[in-house]
Amino acid sequence: MPYVNVKVGGSLTREQKEKLSAAITIALEQIAGKPRGDTYVTFDEYSWENWGVGDKLLDEIKGLRK
Repeated sequence: MPYVNVKVGGSLTREQKEKLSAAITIALEQIAGKPRGDTYVTFDEYSWENWGVGDKLLDEIKGLRK
């Protein structure tokens, strides 16, 4: 049973999540032979201030810091 956890900075729309879930599920089926009904996809969305790259947080890198 494949379990895929997608972590993103910012947020995704419901439509984006549906498309990503479908694409991941199809790829696992076609490449790894895993049945679609056995694949679980979860999404973790983080605010930009809760994700860092090197010595900076993403809100600063993206110019979103208030």
